[in-house]
Amino acid sequence: MARKLSYRQGMPASGGDVSGRAFAAVLLRIGALALVCTVVLGAALPAVAAPGDRYTKDKVKGASTGTAETPKPFSAAAPAAAPAAAGDDPAPSFSKAAGGVALGATVLKNPADFNECVRVALAQSPLLTKSSIEIESKRLDVGDAYSQYIPTIIMSTTFYLRLPEYENTAAASTWSNVLSNASSNPAQNLSNSVSAANAIYAGNSLNRDRKKYDLSFSTGAWNPLLTAFDVQAKKEMVNIAVLSHLKVIDQGLKRLGFTYLQIGMVDSVIRMAKEKEDLAQKNLEYVKTRAGLGQGAQLDVRIAETKINLSRAEAEKMRTTKSVLLDELKFILGVPFVQKVEVATNDVARQVLEDFSPASVTDERLKKHSFQLRILEYEKALQKKSIALSYIHFLPTFSFGFTSVSTLSNNNYKDDTSSLPFMYPNLTLNMPFDWWTKGRDVSRQYKKMAQLNVEGRNLEFSLMSQFQQSLAKLRAAVSEVKFAESQVELQKLTVQQAQFRFDAGQVEYDSIVAAMTAYLDSKQALIGKQYERDSAMLEVRSLCGDFQDRYINATVMENI
Repeated sequence: MARKLSYRQGMPASGGDVSGRAFAAVLLRIGALALVCTVVLGAALPAVAAPGDRYTKDKVKGASTGTAETPKPFSAAAPAAAPAAAGDDPAPSFSKAAGGVALGATVLKNPADFNECVRVALAQSPLLTKSSIEIESKRLDVGDAYSQYIPTIIMSTTFYLRLPEYENTAAASTWSNVLSNASSNPAQNLSNSVSAANAIYAGNSLNRDRKKYDLSFSTGAWNPLLTAFDVQAKKEMVNIAVLSHLKVIDQGLKRLGFTYLQIGMVDSVIRMAKEKEDLAQKNLEYVKTRAGLGQGAQLDVRIAETKINLSRAEAEKMRTTKSVLLDELKFILGVPFVQKVEVATNDVARQVLEDFSPASVTDERLKKHSFQLRILEYEKALQKKSIALSYIHFLPTFSFGFTSVSTLSNNNYKDDTSSLPFMYPNLTLNMPFDWWTKGRDVSRQYKKMAQLNVEGRNLEFSLMSQFQQSLAKLRAAVSEVKFAESQVELQKLTVQQAQFRFDAGQVEYDSIVAAMTAYLDSKQALIGKQYERDSAMLEVRSLCGDFQDRYINATVMENI
């Protein structure tokens, strides 16, 4: 709703003068009024805490070894808590106005278990910076919406370089009366002449003393009812940004879990490569002994040496892979790449998965922890406001203001004794008759609500389908692990059989080496299958929201 406040410097009917100092006084009073309005608005708005006070991540406490205490949920609404001990580093806030937490500001305790990695990641991970700043941006939008309750006042001044002159009708009529009423008394004639001169001077002063400027004050579009809806909509956008930030945190924790599981798997493969190298070294000694006795060829020695080099190359490949994974872990944690990081890889699956069981997951739990469904609920609330707003547009708009007499007016008004130009209040009602267009907008808003309802049902079906697929993948991975364990057990029995036959003198040492090689290969294959099973379990845990309940206080964040 647009309105105009027209405030013009008028010409007093009595010919009074408003000097340049009076004009400056008007401007000073207007500036003081604007300052008072700003102070009143600042006092009326709710207090907004500093960004660092709103987002506080509770640290995850844990020992440097595999055993760790239960971590506290990540709370973004609670105030910053004091450190529990002198040696603890509380997780600093993400949403710093000065640009966030510095890289490596939180100390990582080596060797770091999974809970320690979670604590550092929640404190300073660069993956969470963008979404955290987005929340602050949306909060600024809420402040801008509140500021719309006070209309923006625009002052414009018009200076006239040349004004149209009023006709001095008093001069001709006055001299005509003096001449027609002339008498033989010189004193009377002099008195009549002085009175006529004064009347002519007063008539000419109408042109000399006219003000050469107009003042006008206007506001932009202003409607407190629409502003109230805008404030509520901006608050819903803040909630959506918070949920988006929570989703980023959840995905970041899942990425951290996958990386941690990969590091544990690579460590196991490195240890397996060491065992293969030791076996190849024993085989080389055996082959050299046989060659020294004349029972073997030199080619057998070269083959044995090549197996040792192959085992070493495999171990070097795994160490390079671990170095890459550690760099990935440093990026997720926000740790400088030059810093040395040691990971506690003992019982990695227990650290990441803990005691999670997919059997306790229900449909209600999935829907409750689905960020997409919760964001959709806020979008529906926004759409309901849009529907109400489409009806409000049918109401008439109004404007009010104060208007003074223009300096271009040639009418004579009653004398004004006020120090400021006299203002005349006015009220204007505007009723646009574009009901056909507004009616179509109402229908359009209802159609959008229907689309959101359909999208919600689709998201629910998609969520259930994704969960069932994850469970199927987990069941398949569990079956693969059982099959790999059976193969390991079979190869273990084969090694024992070869040992018995070797002790009985039925076979050579080559049979034990072949059986041991097959056994180590089956154990390495089992490690890969176990990683696939743990990854599938981690996917299910993240999908059902167990990470949120474990490390994130989502309810508190959503209600801030």
